[in-house]
Amino acid sequence: MLEFLGRGSAFAPENNNAYFIDGGDLVLIDCSMNTLQRAIALCRSLQELRRIYVLVTHTHSDHISGIGMLIHYAYFMLGVPVTIAAPSDEVAADLRYLCEHLDGCEPASFDIADAASLKWVKAVIPTSHAAALEGRCFGFHLDVQGCDIVYTGDTNTLDPFLPYITPDTVLYSEISAVFSPVHLYIGSAIDRLKALSDSGTKIYLMHIDIEDEILQAIEGTDISLAPLGKF
Repeated sequence: MLEFLGRGSAFAPENNNAYFIDGGDLVLIDCSMNTLQRAIALCRSLQELRRIYVLVTHTHSDHISGIGMLIHYAYFMLGVPVTIAAPSDEVAADLRYLCEHLDGCEPASFDIADAASLKWVKAVIPTSHAAALEGRCFGFHLDVQGCDIVYTGDTNTLDPFLPYITPDTVLYSEISAVFSPVHLYIGSAIDRLKALSDSGTKIYLMHIDIEDEILQAIEGTDISLAPLGKF
């Protein structure tokens, strides 16, 4: 199961940022600057921390703006290495430029790996989000301590993820109360989400713009909001 540093969309006080802990490894899914202090508090609370992984879905700033500063903190304050897990070679090149040339991270403080090579990643799933990032937006099929997870990242469709979803899957799906061409609109998606939930799939909603409206839409169902960690 995943917990969240924040579950808000781009303009929310806390941007969407999931995480899990596996032994001495902290795995973040994306890292925004406005959840960085929560990430730091989480790091400091762990009795054992060997390495931090940041699994990146795409390069919008509400998903990657905190990565450089997290690397600095991990290197100078914790002495812990950071691995950025990129979903494609193109995204890896963008992230390397960000860390090396814009944030000026020490070369020894981080490395960039293929997300598909991580032991928790069963599949990297291309999806459709913003036209300007066409071909560079992804979700993931994960195995987290035996829990089968599908994580959509930012998407305007559930279609790429359906082949990976079974009644035993935990689905973390983005959702929006405001219609736009770049996000999954609750008005269009609710029937499909209810059908998946009724079939046994546990669903948590994330990257939320207006929580009250989303809560109203899922009232009476087994669908929940993504759980926030305690910091």
